[in-house]
Amino acid sequence: MVNTFSDGLKTRVTAKNQRFIAPIAWEPHIVHSHPAYRPLDSLLPMYQQLQFPAVATLNSWWGQLESQIDYLFVDSSLLDSDSRYYEVFIAQTGQIPTRAHNWHDLFGACSWMLYPRTKRALNQRHLVEIEQSQSKQRSGLRHQLTLFDECGVVLLYRQSEQWLVDMLRQHRWHEAFVLHASCWDQLCPLVFGHAIWEMLTRPFIGLTAKLLPIMVDDSFFTLGLPAQLDFVDTQLCKQVDEFSLTDWRSQLSPLPILGIPGWYPVQDPGFYQRTDYFRPKRDLIKGCSDDRDTAPAQSLCAGQKE
Repeated sequence: MVNTFSDGLKTRVTAKNQRFIAPIAWEPHIVHSHPAYRPLDSLLPMYQQLQFPAVATLNSWWGQLESQIDYLFVDSSLLDSDSRYYEVFIAQTGQIPTRAHNWHDLFGACSWMLYPRTKRALNQRHLVEIEQSQSKQRSGLRHQLTLFDECGVVLLYRQSEQWLVDMLRQHRWHEAFVLHASCWDQLCPLVFGHAIWEMLTRPFIGLTAKLLPIMVDDSFFTLGLPAQLDFVDTQLCKQVDEFSLTDWRSQLSPLPILGIPGWYPVQDPGFYQRTDYFRPKRDLIKGCSDDRDTAPAQSLCAGQKE
């Protein structure tokens, strides 16, 4: 297990009392030290950067990854002066508006670099929904797509480890995270949601991802990281293309991500006994709405309602 956080990265906010605020300064050691950033740290020279990577730098990195997706990161001012909606702008121009000195947009760009086919598929599904509804307000399907895009974590596991996935689905957190902590060495959790990457810069109790498990065979774990990401990107792209609203609701489940062994600095027995974070399974209250279309990213990733 990897516990490399300094005291400065302990809880700064809670899900209820404050708005999440990412670091103001460029702090590349964060990306270098936490296991959730391993793909970024391995494939992108973020740790060597002395300041926030500029748009030109991001495009250069993407080109070096030999992506076949014909998109380009551009300054967000182009969108500010355009009347088109964000998703429409990307689909019609092939340009991805990116704010400078902004952790959220930086990690959004990283997600495009690591999972280009999936990000394109998400954009296309948003576009179809917008055109069909003639409205920028998020439909139920667009809300689920956004939840995964912002907060998704993919868990690669073997068939023999299905029992652990079942525990996570059933909110049997103590068993999954504590009693079977050593089993996580055999699993491969990969962050997809850029809001999760952003909020892990200042982790807080309440930070909750949306889990999407994908079963693989033993050969997946013998692949190098680029091949693993390519495989995951291909699988996710298919699911984004094919999943209905019902599919997304049944496949995504809450994951208190700080409980993953090695993903938070203080994982003592008292930590895992916090039922305000490691919540038991319960049914949604009848008639309770899960429609948070206008909610900011941190509220999308700070709740366990299922």
